[in-house]
Amino acid sequence: MLESLLKKYWGYNSFRPLQRDIIVSVMQGEDILALLPTGGGKSICFQLPAIAKDGVCFVFSPLIALMKDQVDNLTKRGIPAIALHSGMSSREIETEMQNTLNGKYKLVYLSPERATTKLFRSYLANIPISFLVVDEAHCISQWGHQFRPEYLRLGELREIVPEANFIAVTATATEAVEKDIIKYLDFKKKFKSYRKSFSRDNLSYLVLQDNNKLRRITTILSKIKGTSIVYANTRRKCEEIAKNLQSAGLSAMYYHGGLENERRATIQQDWVENRTRVVVCTNAFGMGIDKPDVRAVIHYERPESPEAYYQEAGRAGRDGLAAYCVLLADHLGVSKHWSSFPTIQQLEHTLQCLYNQHQVAFTAGKGVTYRFNILTFAESFGIGVWQVMNSLGVLHSMGFVKLNEQIFQMPRAKFIVEQGELYAYQVKNKVQDIFIKLLLRSYGGMFDHYVPLNFGELAKRQKCSIGDIKREVKKLHTNGIVDFIEGHEGNSLTYLEARPTKVSFDKKKYLVLRDREEYRKAYILGYESRAIGCRENHLLKYFGEEKKEVCGKCDICRLAKKSALNSTEISTIIDTIKDFTVDKNLELETIVSSFGTFEEKQIITVVKWLLENQYLIKTNQFYTWKINQA
Repeated sequence: MLESLLKKYWGYNSFRPLQRDIIVSVMQGEDILALLPTGGGKSICFQLPAIAKDGVCFVFSPLIALMKDQVDNLTKRGIPAIALHSGMSSREIETEMQNTLNGKYKLVYLSPERATTKLFRSYLANIPISFLVVDEAHCISQWGHQFRPEYLRLGELREIVPEANFIAVTATATEAVEKDIIKYLDFKKKFKSYRKSFSRDNLSYLVLQDNNKLRRITTILSKIKGTSIVYANTRRKCEEIAKNLQSAGLSAMYYHGGLENERRATIQQDWVENRTRVVVCTNAFGMGIDKPDVRAVIHYERPESPEAYYQEAGRAGRDGLAAYCVLLADHLGVSKHWSSFPTIQQLEHTLQCLYNQHQVAFTAGKGVTYRFNILTFAESFGIGVWQVMNSLGVLHSMGFVKLNEQIFQMPRAKFIVEQGELYAYQVKNKVQDIFIKLLLRSYGGMFDHYVPLNFGELAKRQKCSIGDIKREVKKLHTNGIVDFIEGHEGNSLTYLEARPTKVSFDKKKYLVLRDREEYRKAYILGYESRAIGCRENHLLKYFGEEKKEVCGKCDICRLAKKSALNSTEISTIIDTIKDFTVDKNLELETIVSSFGTFEEKQIITVVKWLLENQYLIKTNQFYTWKINQA
């Protein structure tokens, strides 16, 4: 039965390693911790048994974009699913919870904070549950790179549905994170843990040094064919890189939160369908996108953590064919945009400014959401944008506020009268009868759901103005025929706790968060700056995976293979060359002759590698070690 469902809905003939084992355990009602690498097919492990089992599967996910992508993919496959998120009104949420109770959906995606609401818990007690899924489960742990305090309360749902089993899935869990997941979700004693190696045999990890990163990206993409992603940390840099690639004759577009939603959707779709070859983007791009044939992921600058790099680089080569993960190193050690952890004073100041911005009274504000523009806020209170962003992340982890991701919601409407009453209204209102028929012809399910309205399309069909369409919808709303919700776009901010009379921070919790962040940054810096030892093994070690054999494909392994030297020998040669050439100008012959125990071609191979990565610079026939280079 499992294979037939896999073929019917996903078109695959067989499961990937561990997928079937996990699905069988889910079907047997066991608690499960599934640690699968990025691109390892985590979603099928709970989506398929959700179809096979009776009842509703609730999936708790931290990102609206991720939820929407998953639901869109399920809907295209004919699987009834819905996402409940902060961009929806309370009326919409209640409508869809009622639809869930009536059996309209097999999978319901929602944020973990919604699990704490009285409305959700009252419905949960009356809905037949197949099982509960915690996606991106590393968010449950303070040791995780995206710790979210609202995740800690998911274990409380066992009190409401004690018979339901939990499935926790993640691609970025260390040993400490695993222990927290098991603890806070209150796993049964006989839970199952599945862990697939985080190693991706088809990926080559490369770190390249170059003063001219724009030129290097063009060179890389001219050699590696197929679709690619280039990550940059700022909107301006995304635009600069994309325009540079376009000037070089490459099909490239930039993508970031500053673009209109329709523009972002078009860029993403053009890339997915291979009309655009390269997308240059901030790290918001790529979440939930199942594009298997990405041949290269290039990072213009160092990411914030090993988890972030593994997740983003892991979007390459999901089809199992050769792909490349390239990090362009920073010569001066720390990137200009590599943020520092905010001090307690900075956190307190930012929080007080937020309360003032939204005029939150003392002991009030818990659970209230406000529209929020980061740039306007930063300018109003004289705080740097990067400091605001960093502070908001820490304030979220400490349980004060949550910055909701930028979303675009089209205007929505739902009929709130029975069909008989609607017919009677149409008979009495001939002008509006024409418009009601237009709605009924254009959209299905308006008696059950809030349907997004495309005013432009409706105006074309009716051969009238958009203003006429809006006016008719609002008239129907005023007359109690439809419930109409205005569209909106932008960020919002939710206060997780009421404003205290005096702000105080848990110093111990703050130090844990700060120390973990500093460790992550030091580790990814070590990945970038190392000149010996396999890069993939260094990355895997962070996730508790020790490998004796090297990958053979990263730039360091390639150097070892080409030179027929081991890591210790390469390290010795590099250190010696550095000692010889710092503050000096030496010819290649002089450098080579300084070694008596290695072959000349081995020394030359290492020198070429040091030149390519700009540890050494060559002026005429002379070589010197680059200042500020490790």
